[in-house]
Amino acid sequence: MKTLLVYSAPRSGAGDEWMDFLPIGLGYLQAALKSQGFPCCLANLSGKSNREILAYFREQGAGLIGVSMFTFNRKRSFELLKLAREACPGALLLAGGPHPTHLAAEVFEECPALDAIVKGEGEGPLLGIVHRRKSGEDWRRTPGLILRGGETPSQPPLQSLELIPAEHFEADFLRDPQQLAYLSTSRGCPARCTFCNTPEYWGSGIRFRSPVSVVREMELLQAEHGLTYFSFRDDTFTAQRKRTMELMGLIQGSDLHPFWNCQSRVNLVDEERLVAMKRAGCEFLQFGVEHGSERVLKSLDKGTSMQKVRESMALVRRVGMNLGIFLITGIPGETWEDVEQSGALIRETRPHDVQISPLAVYPGTRLFAQYRAEGRISRDFFRAAGDAEVFARVDAHTEKALQHLDQVAQKTRPKAAYRPADFAQQKKWLGYCAVTQVLCGEAAEGAGRFQEAEAEYSEIIRREPGSTWGFLKRALLRQSLGQSRGAREDVREVLRLVPRHPEAHALALELGLD
Repeated sequence: MKTLLVYSAPRSGAGDEWMDFLPIGLGYLQAALKSQGFPCCLANLSGKSNREILAYFREQGAGLIGVSMFTFNRKRSFELLKLAREACPGALLLAGGPHPTHLAAEVFEECPALDAIVKGEGEGPLLGIVHRRKSGEDWRRTPGLILRGGETPSQPPLQSLELIPAEHFEADFLRDPQQLAYLSTSRGCPARCTFCNTPEYWGSGIRFRSPVSVVREMELLQAEHGLTYFSFRDDTFTAQRKRTMELMGLIQGSDLHPFWNCQSRVNLVDEERLVAMKRAGCEFLQFGVEHGSERVLKSLDKGTSMQKVRESMALVRRVGMNLGIFLITGIPGETWEDVEQSGALIRETRPHDVQISPLAVYPGTRLFAQYRAEGRISRDFFRAAGDAEVFARVDAHTEKALQHLDQVAQKTRPKAAYRPADFAQQKKWLGYCAVTQVLCGEAAEGAGRFQEAEAEYSEIIRREPGSTWGFLKRALLRQSLGQSRGAREDVREVLRLVPRHPEAHALALELGLD
């Protein structure tokens, strides 16, 4: 019996690069099945017409079809399940993800085609179903399921996260191999913010993959897809200090020479961790700061303070990574004075990137439970809201706050850029570091100091001849300056080091290389 795991963004979001990416969790489900000999394929059906999807389902002839459902794509997921039932009448249809896990009754009502919901973490229930069907047992007795008539006992959380998706990856309609660079190395988060459903979905605490398995996955992705840049999508990448340091040491000791980014909390970083991360290739770190008002942070139960926010952001800038923050506005009880404090935080701390969002109310969060208890969210709350998130506060204040904070961020961005004096201080403190060299070179290019930029990239080549970054950045610079011969030589070196490097292949075509 073949299993097909599918995902689709809403039609309105089909051009959004984030929505076009296959959810990370599907890769782990596929690895769990294929590692035990069960065939499984993934498919990103974003942007496909209903006619195309019907034809695809019929062609696949899968006996089990699972749909990855979030709040933002719930309506489109219902459509996928309806099409799956039409194309494969005898298939078992499952939905998984946070939205059906936390709003099962409403999902069943809206989707008659659906047979069952996988509750929370999916590997155990999915394996249980395919094993039972293979042996002729009743799949409905599998732990970890929500059925129309009730629930089966919950599955205990996985104690081992050592599956490596890249070892088993097979997908249709993979638009861009770069999406495989989105990795997950842990599950869970130590925090309990009121607006986040991670604790309810993954369980209390946090579980980690071993550093060895993480590096192994990176090595496979580089060998098979030419990837040299990665994005770690853990809720809190630096949650365990010892493990973070071990992973950094393994990355530095490998032949990968990667650059990468991650997300963390301001109370879970320190100088030693950040220095090790930069030396291992971290060029961009995002913090979930959420707000500039101490009072609002407490109302969101962030478990951090504005003093710690400022200290950690300043430390990231001192180490010399690109710094990003997430901010929320449109919070019940938020005043304009609170909004101004968020604006003041942006001006003071000078992040390179600011992502500002209105506060959304997601199922499985304490905020959602509170709203339901107060009668502010009916059972039709999401049914009436189309195929989008539902926000806590939709009013003139929220719209004005979003516009104001965006304007502050835009005006502050030029001041966030590192200056030559900043780079000089970073080099004096850290010594040679490829991330510093690249950021310094890019800044020099932007200022028209091309010889200086080339010298920065050439230093990487001298110090790390096994790294693609010096050759690639110098090739791009030389191409922009019309130095085609030198650019070709550098591109050849990139492809010698990483034969499947996607950006180098694209550049080789532009330069007329075979």
